[in-house]
Amino acid sequence: MELLVLLFCVQSSFSIGSIPAGHLLPLGFQRPPSVEIDEFTPENAPNPEAFFQNYLKPSRAAVFRNAVTNAEAYSGWSDEYIAKHFGDLEVRLEGKKEKGSFIPVGETHMGRDNLRHFIEHSKGPDSRTYVVSELPKPMYSGSTVLPSVGACGEMAKRFVEIDIWWSSGGSKSMIHKDAYNQINCLYKGTKYWKLFEHKYEKWLHKHWEPENEIGGFSDIQVDKVDMLAHPNIAKVPWSNITINAGDCLFLPKSYYHQVDSSQTNNLAISILFSRFDGRETLNMSDCTSETDYRTARPLSEFDVMWEWSGHGMMSMGNGDFEENFRKELFSAASEFDNVGKKITPEILAEYYGDDEDGKIKLGNYTKAISVMDTNNDNELDVEEIQSASWEQIRQFGLEAEHFEPSNSYDYEYTAVAYDELLSLIDDVLKQPEVERKNFIKAYVKTTGGTTTFGNKVFTGLSGSEDVNIIKSKDITEEIVDKALEKWIFYQGPTPDFDPNQDEDRDDNADDDILPSEKQVHESDFRDEL
Repeated sequence: MELLVLLFCVQSSFSIGSIPAGHLLPLGFQRPPSVEIDEFTPENAPNPEAFFQNYLKPSRAAVFRNAVTNAEAYSGWSDEYIAKHFGDLEVRLEGKKEKGSFIPVGETHMGRDNLRHFIEHSKGPDSRTYVVSELPKPMYSGSTVLPSVGACGEMAKRFVEIDIWWSSGGSKSMIHKDAYNQINCLYKGTKYWKLFEHKYEKWLHKHWEPENEIGGFSDIQVDKVDMLAHPNIAKVPWSNITINAGDCLFLPKSYYHQVDSSQTNNLAISILFSRFDGRETLNMSDCTSETDYRTARPLSEFDVMWEWSGHGMMSMGNGDFEENFRKELFSAASEFDNVGKKITPEILAEYYGDDEDGKIKLGNYTKAISVMDTNNDNELDVEEIQSASWEQIRQFGLEAEHFEPSNSYDYEYTAVAYDELLSLIDDVLKQPEVERKNFIKAYVKTTGGTTTFGNKVFTGLSGSEDVNIIKSKDITEEIVDKALEKWIFYQGPTPDFDPNQDEDRDDNADDDILPSEKQVHESDFRDEL
Protein backbone atom coordinates (compact mmCIF):
# COMPACT_ATOMS: atom_id res chain seq x y z
CA MET A 1 0.00 0.00 0.00
CA GLU A 2 2.87 2.38 0.78
CA LEU A 3 4.12 2.23 -2.83
CA LEU A 4 0.69 3.10 -4.20
CA VAL A 5 0.38 6.05 -1.82
CA LEU A 6 3.80 7.30 -2.95
CA LEU A 7 2.92 6.94 -6.62
CA PHE A 8 -0.35 8.75 -6.02
CA CYS A 9 1.40 11.65 -4.33
CA VAL A 10 3.94 11.96 -7.18
CA GLN A 11 1.21 11.85 -9.82
CA SER A 12 -1.04 14.28 -7.96
CA SER A 13 1.66 16.94 -7.98
CA PHE A 14 1.32 17.07 -11.77
CA SER A 15 -2.42 17.80 -11.81
CA ILE A 16 -2.94 20.93 -13.85
CA GLY A 17 -5.73 23.46 -13.54
CA SER A 18 -9.16 21.83 -13.83
CA ILE A 19 -7.80 18.43 -14.88
CA PRO A 20 -8.50 16.13 -11.92
CA ALA A 21 -5.80 14.00 -10.32
CA GLY A 22 -5.54 10.58 -11.93
CA HIS A 23 -7.21 11.62 -15.19
CA LEU A 24 -6.57 8.99 -17.90
CA LEU A 25 -4.38 6.99 -15.52
CA PRO A 26 -5.06 3.47 -14.20
CA LEU A 27 -7.53 2.89 -11.39
CA GLY A 28 -5.92 3.68 -8.06
CA PHE A 29 -4.23 6.94 -9.05
CA GLN A 30 -7.35 9.00 -8.32
CA ARG A 31 -6.86 8.82 -4.55
CA PRO A 32 -4.63 6.66 -2.32
CA PRO A 33 -5.99 3.51 -0.62
CA SER A 34 -7.19 4.22 2.91
CA VAL A 35 -9.39 1.34 4.13
CA GLU A 36 -7.53 -1.30 6.13
CA ILE A 37 -8.66 -4.94 5.89
CA ASP A 38 -8.25 -7.32 8.84
CA GLU A 39 -5.90 -10.23 8.26
CA PHE A 40 -5.77 -13.64 9.96
CA THR A 41 -3.72 -16.82 9.98
CA PRO A 42 -5.06 -20.33 10.67
CA GLU A 43 -3.97 -19.90 14.30
CA ASN A 44 -6.01 -16.75 15.05
CA ALA A 45 -8.90 -16.92 12.55
CA PRO A 46 -12.37 -16.30 14.05
CA ASN A 47 -14.78 -19.16 14.66
CA PRO A 48 -18.01 -19.20 12.57
CA GLU A 49 -20.06 -17.25 15.14
CA ALA A 50 -17.44 -14.49 15.44
CA PHE A 51 -16.92 -14.46 11.69
CA PHE A 52 -20.65 -13.99 11.05
CA GLN A 53 -21.09 -11.26 13.67
CA ASN A 54 -17.91 -9.30 12.89
CA TYR A 55 -17.49 -9.75 9.12
CA LEU A 56 -20.41 -11.27 7.22
CA LYS A 57 -23.25 -9.39 8.92
CA PRO A 58 -21.59 -5.93 8.72
CA SER A 59 -20.20 -6.70 5.23
CA ARG A 60 -16.53 -6.38 6.16
CA ALA A 61 -13.91 -8.01 3.98
CA ALA A 62 -11.14 -10.11 5.56
CA VAL A 63 -7.93 -11.80 4.44
CA PHE A 64 -6.79 -15.25 5.58
CA ARG A 65 -3.05 -15.80 5.02
CA ASN A 66 -1.66 -19.31 4.34
CA ALA A 67 -5.16 -20.68 4.85
CA VAL A 68 -5.21 -23.42 2.19
CA THR A 69 -1.59 -24.51 2.00
CA ASN A 70 -2.62 -28.00 3.16
CA ALA A 71 -4.86 -28.48 0.10
CA GLU A 72 -3.98 -30.78 -2.78
CA ALA A 73 -4.75 -27.95 -5.23
CA TYR A 74 -1.97 -25.88 -3.61
CA SER A 75 0.77 -28.50 -3.54
CA GLY A 76 -0.19 -31.05 -6.17
CA TRP A 77 -2.19 -29.48 -8.98
CA SER A 78 0.48 -29.06 -11.63
CA ASP A 79 -0.66 -28.69 -15.23
CA GLU A 80 0.46 -32.26 -15.84
CA TYR A 81 -1.50 -33.59 -12.86
CA ILE A 82 -4.69 -31.77 -13.90
CA ALA A 83 -4.38 -32.95 -17.51
CA LYS A 84 -3.89 -36.55 -16.37
CA HIS A 85 -6.60 -36.73 -13.71
CA PHE A 86 -9.18 -34.18 -14.87
CA GLY A 87 -8.33 -33.68 -18.54
CA ASP A 88 -11.71 -34.81 -19.91
CA LEU A 89 -13.67 -32.44 -17.68
CA GLU A 90 -14.97 -29.28 -19.32
CA VAL A 91 -14.80 -25.65 -18.27
CA ARG A 92 -16.32 -22.39 -19.45
CA LEU A 93 -14.04 -19.88 -21.21
CA GLU A 94 -13.89 -16.09 -21.39
CA GLY A 95 -11.42 -13.59 -22.79
CA LYS A 96 -8.96 -12.14 -20.29
CA LYS A 97 -10.48 -8.69 -20.77
CA GLU A 98 -13.82 -8.77 -18.97
CA LYS A 99 -16.83 -7.70 -21.05
CA GLY A 100 -14.60 -7.68 -24.14
CA SER A 101 -15.81 -8.98 -27.49
CA PHE A 102 -13.30 -11.85 -27.74
CA ILE A 103 -14.76 -15.27 -26.85
CA PRO A 104 -12.26 -18.15 -26.97
CA VAL A 105 -12.93 -21.33 -28.91
CA GLY A 106 -12.07 -24.64 -27.29
CA GLU A 107 -11.46 -27.98 -28.96
CA THR A 108 -15.07 -28.28 -30.16
CA HIS A 109 -17.14 -25.37 -28.80
CA MET A 110 -17.07 -21.61 -28.43
CA GLY A 111 -16.75 -20.58 -24.81
CA ARG A 112 -16.11 -24.16 -23.64
CA ASP A 113 -13.12 -26.49 -23.54
CA ASN A 114 -11.85 -29.62 -21.86
CA LEU A 115 -9.03 -29.10 -19.40
CA ARG A 116 -6.50 -31.15 -21.37
CA HIS A 117 -6.96 -29.04 -24.49
CA PHE A 118 -6.96 -25.82 -22.45
CA ILE A 119 -3.63 -26.75 -20.84
CA GLU A 120 -2.08 -27.74 -24.19
CA HIS A 121 -3.28 -24.75 -26.23
CA SER A 122 -4.34 -21.87 -23.97
CA LYS A 123 -1.76 -21.61 -21.20
CA GLY A 124 1.06 -19.78 -22.99
CA PRO A 125 2.16 -16.26 -22.02
CA ASP A 126 0.37 -14.80 -25.06
CA SER A 127 -2.90 -16.62 -24.44
CA ARG A 128 -6.04 -14.48 -24.29
CA THR A 129 -8.08 -17.28 -22.74
CA TYR A 130 -9.38 -17.34 -19.17
CA VAL A 131 -11.29 -20.15 -17.43
CA VAL A 132 -14.25 -18.62 -15.58
CA SER A 133 -16.37 -21.62 -14.81
CA GLU A 134 -18.18 -23.75 -12.33
CA LEU A 135 -15.70 -26.14 -10.78
CA PRO A 136 -16.46 -29.74 -11.86
CA LYS A 137 -17.46 -31.81 -8.84
CA PRO A 138 -14.68 -34.41 -9.32
CA MET A 139 -12.21 -31.61 -8.48
CA TYR A 140 -13.83 -30.70 -5.13
CA SER A 141 -11.53 -32.91 -3.09
CA GLY A 142 -8.48 -30.84 -4.12
CA SER A 143 -9.62 -27.64 -2.42
CA THR A 144 -10.44 -26.91 1.21
CA VAL A 145 -12.91 -24.77 3.18
CA LEU A 146 -11.89 -22.20 5.79
CA PRO A 147 -12.92 -23.27 9.31
CA SER A 148 -14.31 -19.75 9.86
CA VAL A 149 -17.04 -20.71 7.40
CA GLY A 150 -16.96 -24.50 7.26
CA ALA A 151 -16.15 -25.79 10.75
CA CYS A 152 -19.82 -25.82 11.78
CA GLY A 153 -22.97 -23.70 11.66
CA GLU A 154 -25.42 -22.57 9.00
CA MET A 155 -22.89 -20.99 6.62
CA ALA A 156 -21.35 -24.42 6.01
CA LYS A 157 -24.75 -25.70 4.91
CA ARG A 158 -25.51 -22.91 2.46
CA PHE A 159 -22.92 -23.21 -0.33
CA VAL A 160 -24.61 -22.12 -3.56
CA GLU A 161 -21.93 -22.57 -6.26
CA ILE A 162 -18.22 -23.32 -6.61
CA ASP A 163 -16.24 -21.50 -9.32
CA ILE A 164 -12.76 -21.84 -10.78
CA TRP A 165 -10.72 -18.95 -12.21
CA TRP A 166 -7.62 -20.03 -14.15
CA SER A 167 -5.30 -18.38 -16.65
CA SER A 168 -1.66 -18.03 -17.58
CA GLY A 169 -1.77 -14.58 -15.98
CA GLY A 170 -2.37 -11.04 -17.09
CA SER A 171 -6.15 -11.11 -16.66
CA LYS A 172 -7.97 -7.95 -15.59
CA SER A 173 -11.53 -7.40 -14.43
CA MET A 174 -13.85 -4.43 -14.43
CA ILE A 175 -15.09 -2.85 -11.22
CA HIS A 176 -18.03 -5.09 -10.36
CA LYS A 177 -19.97 -6.73 -7.55
CA ASP A 178 -21.26 -10.26 -7.07
CA ALA A 179 -24.59 -11.41 -5.69
CA TYR A 180 -23.32 -13.82 -3.04
CA ASN A 181 -20.90 -13.86 -0.16
CA GLN A 182 -17.75 -15.65 -1.22
CA ILE A 183 -14.46 -17.06 -0.04
CA ASN A 184 -11.95 -16.73 -2.88
CA CYS A 185 -8.84 -18.86 -2.35
CA LEU A 186 -5.77 -18.61 -4.56
CA TYR A 187 -3.85 -21.82 -5.24
CA LYS A 188 -1.43 -20.56 -7.91
CA GLY A 189 0.00 -17.10 -8.66
CA THR A 190 -0.72 -13.65 -7.26
CA LYS A 191 -3.80 -11.43 -7.51
CA TYR A 192 -4.10 -7.71 -6.79
CA TRP A 193 -7.50 -6.66 -5.47
CA LYS A 194 -8.98 -3.18 -5.22
CA LEU A 195 -12.01 -3.22 -2.93
CA PHE A 196 -14.84 -0.67 -2.64
CA GLU A 197 -17.61 -0.95 -0.05
CA HIS A 198 -21.15 -1.23 -1.38
CA LYS A 199 -22.24 1.90 0.48
CA TYR A 200 -20.24 3.93 -2.07
CA GLU A 201 -22.07 2.47 -5.06
CA LYS A 202 -23.62 5.86 -5.81
CA TRP A 203 -20.12 7.16 -6.71
CA LEU A 204 -18.95 4.15 -8.74
CA HIS A 205 -20.81 5.06 -11.95
CA LYS A 206 -22.68 1.75 -12.09
CA HIS A 207 -23.86 0.57 -15.49
CA TRP A 208 -27.63 0.42 -15.88
CA GLU A 209 -29.22 -2.95 -15.10
CA PRO A 210 -32.81 -4.10 -14.44
CA GLU A 211 -34.02 -3.46 -10.89
CA ASN A 212 -34.15 -7.15 -9.95
CA GLU A 213 -30.44 -7.70 -10.67
CA ILE A 214 -28.24 -7.79 -7.58
CA GLY A 215 -24.92 -8.10 -9.40
CA GLY A 216 -23.57 -5.24 -11.49
CA PHE A 217 -20.53 -3.43 -12.85
CA SER A 218 -19.13 0.07 -13.30
CA ASP A 219 -18.73 1.97 -16.57
CA ILE A 220 -15.27 3.14 -15.48
CA GLN A 221 -12.42 1.94 -17.72
CA VAL A 222 -9.86 0.68 -15.22
CA ASP A 223 -6.80 1.06 -17.50
CA LYS A 224 -7.47 4.70 -18.23
CA VAL A 225 -9.94 6.39 -15.89
CA ASP A 226 -11.72 9.33 -17.51
CA MET A 227 -12.07 11.66 -14.54
CA LEU A 228 -14.10 14.15 -16.56
CA ALA A 229 -16.74 11.52 -17.30
CA HIS A 230 -16.45 9.68 -13.96
CA PRO A 231 -15.31 12.22 -11.34
CA ASN A 232 -17.02 10.58 -8.37
CA ILE A 233 -14.53 7.72 -8.20
CA ALA A 234 -12.18 10.15 -6.44
CA LYS A 235 -14.65 10.28 -3.53
CA VAL A 236 -14.52 6.55 -2.85
CA PRO A 237 -12.28 5.20 -0.06
CA TRP A 238 -10.81 1.86 -1.09
CA SER A 239 -8.56 -1.01 -0.09
CA ASN A 240 -5.48 -2.34 -1.88
CA ILE A 241 -4.91 -6.05 -1.19
CA THR A 242 -2.34 -8.52 -2.53
CA ILE A 243 -3.39 -12.17 -2.37
CA ASN A 244 -0.67 -14.79 -2.78
CA ALA A 245 -0.90 -18.53 -3.38
CA GLY A 246 -2.30 -20.16 -0.25
CA ASP A 247 -4.25 -17.05 0.83
CA CYS A 248 -8.01 -16.54 0.85
CA LEU A 249 -10.14 -13.40 0.70
CA PHE A 250 -13.62 -13.10 2.19
CA LEU A 251 -15.58 -10.84 -0.14
CA PRO A 252 -19.01 -9.89 1.23
CA LYS A 253 -22.09 -9.85 -1.00
CA SER A 254 -22.35 -6.80 -3.26
CA TYR A 255 -18.84 -5.59 -2.29
CA TYR A 256 -17.35 -3.93 -5.37
CA HIS A 257 -13.93 -5.09 -6.51
CA GLN A 258 -11.45 -4.98 -9.37
CA VAL A 259 -8.84 -7.70 -9.81
CA ASP A 260 -5.55 -7.96 -11.72
CA SER A 261 -3.59 -11.21 -12.02
CA SER A 262 0.18 -11.44 -12.11
CA GLN A 263 1.87 -12.52 -15.34
CA THR A 264 2.12 -16.09 -14.09
CA ASN A 265 -0.03 -19.20 -13.75
CA ASN A 266 -3.08 -18.10 -11.72
CA LEU A 267 -5.65 -20.52 -10.32
CA ALA A 268 -8.31 -19.60 -7.78
CA ILE A 269 -11.39 -21.37 -6.45
CA SER A 270 -14.31 -19.39 -5.06
CA ILE A 271 -17.01 -20.69 -2.73
CA LEU A 272 -20.21 -18.69 -3.17
CA PHE A 273 -22.63 -18.94 -0.27
CA SER A 274 -25.92 -17.42 0.84
CA ARG A 275 -26.43 -13.69 1.31
CA PHE A 276 -28.27 -14.03 4.66
CA ASP A 277 -29.98 -10.69 4.09
CA GLY A 278 -31.53 -9.28 7.24
CA ARG A 279 -30.31 -12.12 9.46
CA GLU A 280 -29.23 -11.07 12.95
CA THR A 281 -28.17 -14.58 13.95
CA LEU A 282 -27.45 -17.92 12.27
CA ASN A 283 -27.98 -21.44 13.50
CA MET A 284 -24.75 -22.49 15.21
CA SER A 285 -26.21 -25.37 17.23
CA ASP A 286 -23.67 -27.89 15.92
CA CYS A 287 -20.72 -25.73 17.04
CA THR A 288 -19.44 -27.27 20.28
CA SER A 289 -16.34 -27.41 22.43
CA GLU A 290 -15.31 -30.46 20.40
CA THR A 291 -15.40 -28.62 17.07
CA ASP A 292 -12.07 -28.28 15.23
CA TYR A 293 -11.75 -24.58 14.41
CA ARG A 294 -8.24 -24.79 12.96
CA THR A 295 -8.27 -27.52 10.31
CA ALA A 296 -9.59 -26.76 6.82
CA ARG A 297 -11.80 -29.62 5.53
CA PRO A 298 -11.98 -30.77 1.88
CA LEU A 299 -14.74 -29.18 -0.15
CA SER A 300 -15.90 -32.68 -1.13
CA GLU A 301 -17.26 -33.13 2.42
CA PHE A 302 -19.83 -30.34 1.92
CA ASP A 303 -23.17 -30.21 0.12
CA VAL A 304 -23.39 -27.64 -2.68
CA MET A 305 -26.70 -26.48 -4.13
CA TRP A 306 -25.62 -26.30 -7.75
CA GLU A 307 -23.12 -29.09 -8.31
CA TRP A 308 -21.82 -29.61 -11.85
CA SER A 309 -20.44 -32.85 -13.24
CA GLY A 310 -18.01 -31.26 -15.69
CA HIS A 311 -20.13 -32.02 -18.77
CA GLY A 312 -23.35 -30.67 -20.26
CA MET A 313 -25.40 -27.71 -19.11
CA MET A 314 -23.86 -25.60 -16.35
CA SER A 315 -25.85 -23.80 -13.67
CA MET A 316 -23.47 -20.87 -13.17
CA GLY A 317 -25.37 -17.87 -11.81
CA ASN A 318 -28.48 -19.75 -10.69
CA GLY A 319 -30.41 -18.86 -7.56
CA ASP A 320 -30.04 -19.85 -3.91
CA PHE A 321 -32.29 -22.84 -3.08
CA GLU A 322 -33.27 -21.41 0.28
CA GLU A 323 -33.34 -17.65 -0.26
CA ASN A 324 -34.34 -17.39 -3.93
CA PHE A 325 -36.66 -20.39 -4.23
CA ARG A 326 -37.97 -21.88 -0.98
CA LYS A 327 -38.27 -18.59 0.90
CA GLU A 328 -39.96 -16.70 -1.92
CA LEU A 329 -42.26 -19.57 -2.86
CA PHE A 330 -43.19 -20.13 0.78
CA SER A 331 -44.00 -16.46 1.32
CA ALA A 332 -46.11 -16.33 -1.83
CA ALA A 333 -47.89 -19.62 -1.05
CA SER A 334 -48.73 -18.33 2.43
CA GLU A 335 -50.35 -15.24 0.99
CA PHE A 336 -52.21 -17.25 -1.64
CA ASP A 337 -53.41 -19.59 1.11
CA ASN A 338 -55.01 -16.63 2.90
CA VAL A 339 -57.30 -16.06 -0.09
CA GLY A 340 -57.92 -19.73 -0.86
CA LYS A 341 -55.48 -20.05 -3.75
CA LYS A 342 -52.34 -22.04 -4.53
CA ILE A 343 -49.37 -21.57 -6.83
CA THR A 344 -50.18 -22.93 -10.29
CA PRO A 345 -48.12 -23.34 -13.48
CA GLU A 346 -49.84 -20.26 -14.85
CA ILE A 347 -48.75 -18.18 -11.88
CA LEU A 348 -45.18 -19.47 -12.19
CA ALA A 349 -45.22 -18.55 -15.88
CA GLU A 350 -46.33 -15.01 -15.00
CA TYR A 351 -43.56 -14.71 -12.42
CA TYR A 352 -40.57 -16.53 -13.90
CA GLY A 353 -41.58 -16.25 -17.55
CA ASP A 354 -41.85 -12.46 -17.69
CA ASP A 355 -39.81 -11.44 -20.74
CA GLU A 356 -39.46 -7.75 -19.91
CA ASP A 357 -35.86 -8.24 -18.74
CA GLY A 358 -34.80 -9.59 -22.14
CA LYS A 359 -33.67 -12.94 -20.70
CA ILE A 360 -34.40 -16.23 -22.46
CA LYS A 361 -37.15 -18.28 -20.79
CA LEU A 362 -37.46 -21.92 -21.81
CA GLY A 363 -39.02 -23.32 -18.64
CA ASN A 364 -41.74 -25.95 -18.45
CA TYR A 365 -43.68 -24.58 -15.49
CA THR A 366 -45.99 -27.59 -15.25
CA LYS A 367 -42.89 -29.75 -14.84
CA ALA A 368 -41.49 -27.27 -12.30
CA ILE A 369 -44.65 -27.67 -10.20
CA SER A 370 -44.64 -31.44 -10.55
CA VAL A 371 -41.23 -31.98 -8.90
CA MET A 372 -42.55 -30.62 -5.58
CA ASP A 373 -46.24 -31.52 -6.03
CA THR A 374 -46.55 -34.48 -3.66
CA ASN A 375 -50.37 -34.72 -3.82
CA ASN A 376 -50.48 -34.48 -7.64
CA ASP A 377 -52.99 -31.63 -7.82
CA ASN A 378 -50.78 -29.59 -10.21
CA GLU A 379 -50.45 -26.87 -7.57
CA LEU A 380 -47.99 -25.97 -4.82
CA ASP A 381 -49.00 -25.30 -1.23
CA VAL A 382 -47.11 -24.22 1.88
CA GLU A 383 -46.48 -27.77 3.15
CA GLU A 384 -45.06 -28.98 -0.16
CA ILE A 385 -42.67 -26.05 -0.40
CA GLN A 386 -41.58 -26.32 3.23
CA SER A 387 -40.81 -30.04 2.96
CA ALA A 388 -39.09 -29.98 -0.46
CA SER A 389 -35.61 -31.50 -0.59
CA TRP A 390 -32.65 -29.77 -2.22
CA GLU A 391 -32.88 -32.21 -5.11
CA GLN A 392 -36.54 -31.24 -5.67
CA ILE A 393 -35.65 -27.54 -5.51
CA ARG A 394 -32.76 -28.15 -7.92
CA GLN A 395 -35.11 -29.73 -10.46
CA PHE A 396 -37.60 -26.89 -9.92
CA GLY A 397 -34.85 -24.33 -10.48
CA LEU A 398 -33.71 -25.97 -13.72
CA GLU A 399 -37.16 -25.26 -15.14
CA ALA A 400 -37.83 -21.91 -13.46
CA GLU A 401 -34.47 -20.21 -14.01
CA HIS A 402 -33.89 -18.23 -17.21
CA PHE A 403 -31.74 -19.90 -19.86
CA GLU A 404 -28.16 -18.62 -19.89
CA PRO A 405 -26.57 -19.47 -23.27
CA SER A 406 -22.98 -19.24 -22.00
CA ASN A 407 -23.76 -22.19 -19.70
CA SER A 408 -24.66 -24.36 -22.70
CA TYR A 409 -23.26 -25.76 -25.93
CA ASP A 410 -25.51 -23.26 -27.76
CA TYR A 411 -23.42 -20.26 -26.71
CA GLU A 412 -22.32 -19.58 -30.28
CA TYR A 413 -25.89 -18.74 -31.28
CA THR A 414 -25.68 -15.66 -29.07
CA ALA A 415 -21.95 -14.93 -29.28
CA VAL A 416 -21.87 -14.61 -33.09
CA ALA A 417 -24.00 -11.62 -34.05
CA TYR A 418 -26.92 -12.33 -36.36
CA ASP A 419 -26.24 -9.19 -38.41
CA GLU A 420 -22.59 -10.18 -38.88
CA LEU A 421 -23.61 -13.63 -40.06
CA LEU A 422 -26.24 -12.23 -42.40
CA SER A 423 -23.63 -9.92 -43.90
CA LEU A 424 -21.26 -12.86 -44.38
CA ILE A 425 -23.92 -14.85 -46.23
CA ASP A 426 -24.70 -11.86 -48.41
CA ASP A 427 -21.00 -11.53 -49.31
CA VAL A 428 -20.41 -15.21 -50.16
CA LEU A 429 -23.58 -15.42 -52.22
CA LYS A 430 -22.15 -12.84 -54.59
CA GLN A 431 -20.29 -15.79 -56.10
CA PRO A 432 -22.34 -17.99 -58.49
CA GLU A 433 -21.51 -21.09 -56.48
CA VAL A 434 -20.33 -21.63 -52.91
CA GLU A 435 -18.50 -24.74 -51.71
CA ARG A 436 -19.08 -26.02 -48.17
CA LYS A 437 -15.41 -26.03 -47.13
CA ASN A 438 -14.91 -22.47 -48.38
CA PHE A 439 -18.02 -21.25 -46.58
CA ILE A 440 -16.86 -22.84 -43.32
CA LYS A 441 -13.44 -21.17 -43.66
CA ALA A 442 -15.09 -17.80 -44.27
CA TYR A 443 -17.41 -18.33 -41.28
CA VAL A 444 -14.54 -19.12 -38.91
CA LYS A 445 -12.37 -16.26 -40.18
CA THR A 446 -15.15 -13.66 -40.12
CA THR A 447 -16.98 -14.57 -36.92
CA GLY A 448 -14.32 -16.28 -34.82
CA GLY A 449 -16.74 -19.17 -34.46
CA THR A 450 -16.31 -22.92 -34.82
CA THR A 451 -16.24 -25.17 -37.88
CA THR A 452 -19.17 -27.07 -36.33
CA PHE A 453 -21.47 -24.06 -36.45
CA GLY A 454 -20.17 -22.96 -39.83
CA ASN A 455 -21.11 -26.40 -41.09
CA LYS A 456 -24.57 -26.08 -39.51
CA VAL A 457 -25.20 -22.83 -41.38
CA PHE A 458 -24.14 -24.28 -44.71
CA THR A 459 -26.32 -27.34 -44.15
CA GLY A 460 -29.23 -25.00 -43.46
CA LEU A 461 -28.57 -23.19 -46.72
CA SER A 462 -28.07 -26.36 -48.77
CA GLY A 463 -30.85 -28.34 -47.14
CA SER A 464 -28.71 -31.46 -46.63
CA GLU A 465 -25.47 -32.71 -45.10
CA ASP A 466 -24.82 -34.48 -48.41
CA VAL A 467 -24.85 -31.30 -50.53
CA ASN A 468 -21.43 -29.61 -50.64
CA ILE A 469 -22.04 -26.94 -53.30
CA ILE A 470 -24.89 -24.45 -53.45
CA LYS A 471 -25.93 -22.19 -56.29
CA SER A 472 -26.39 -18.65 -55.07
CA LYS A 473 -29.41 -18.03 -57.30
CA ASP A 474 -31.28 -20.81 -55.46
CA ILE A 475 -30.89 -19.26 -52.00
CA THR A 476 -34.00 -17.31 -51.04
CA GLU A 477 -34.66 -15.08 -48.05
CA GLU A 478 -36.82 -17.86 -46.58
CA ILE A 479 -33.95 -20.33 -46.85
CA VAL A 480 -31.59 -17.93 -45.10
CA ASP A 481 -34.12 -17.35 -42.31
CA LYS A 482 -34.50 -21.10 -41.90
CA ALA A 483 -30.72 -21.61 -41.77
CA LEU A 484 -30.40 -18.89 -39.10
CA GLU A 485 -33.56 -19.68 -37.15
CA LYS A 486 -31.67 -20.36 -33.89
CA TRP A 487 -29.76 -17.08 -34.19
CA ILE A 488 -33.08 -15.33 -34.75
CA PHE A 489 -34.57 -17.10 -31.72
CA TYR A 490 -31.70 -16.29 -29.36
CA GLN A 491 -31.09 -12.76 -30.60
CA GLY A 492 -34.67 -11.54 -30.73
CA PRO A 493 -35.57 -7.96 -29.73
CA THR A 494 -34.91 -6.89 -26.13
CA PRO A 495 -37.19 -4.55 -24.16
CA ASP A 496 -36.79 -0.81 -24.36
CA PHE A 497 -35.24 0.90 -21.37
CA ASP A 498 -33.75 4.23 -20.43
CA PRO A 499 -30.13 3.72 -19.30
CA ASN A 500 -30.11 7.25 -17.87
CA GLN A 501 -33.30 6.86 -15.89
CA ASP A 502 -31.51 7.41 -12.56
CA GLU A 503 -28.96 10.03 -13.58
CA ASP A 504 -30.70 12.65 -11.47
CA ARG A 505 -30.60 10.58 -8.28
CA ASP A 506 -29.26 12.27 -5.15
CA ASP A 507 -25.57 11.38 -4.82
CA ASN A 508 -25.80 12.35 -1.16
CA ALA A 509 -28.66 9.96 -0.42
CA ASP A 510 -28.18 7.26 2.21
CA ASP A 511 -27.23 4.22 0.15
CA ASP A 512 -26.01 1.87 2.86
CA ILE A 513 -28.93 -0.57 2.75
CA LEU A 514 -28.44 -3.53 0.43
CA PRO A 515 -31.35 -4.28 -1.92
CA SER A 516 -33.05 -7.63 -1.46
CA GLU A 517 -34.10 -9.67 -4.43
CA LYS A 518 -36.95 -10.92 -2.27
CA GLN A 519 -38.48 -7.45 -2.15
CA VAL A 520 -38.79 -7.34 -5.93
CA HIS A 521 -39.91 -10.93 -6.45
CA GLU A 522 -42.55 -11.04 -3.75
CA SER A 523 -44.22 -7.96 -5.18
CA ASP A 524 -44.52 -9.81 -8.48
CA PHE A 525 -46.27 -12.72 -6.76
CA ARG A 526 -48.61 -10.31 -4.96
CA ASP A 527 -49.78 -8.96 -8.31
CA GLU A 528 -51.50 -12.32 -8.77
CA LEU A 529 -53.53 -11.99 -5.57
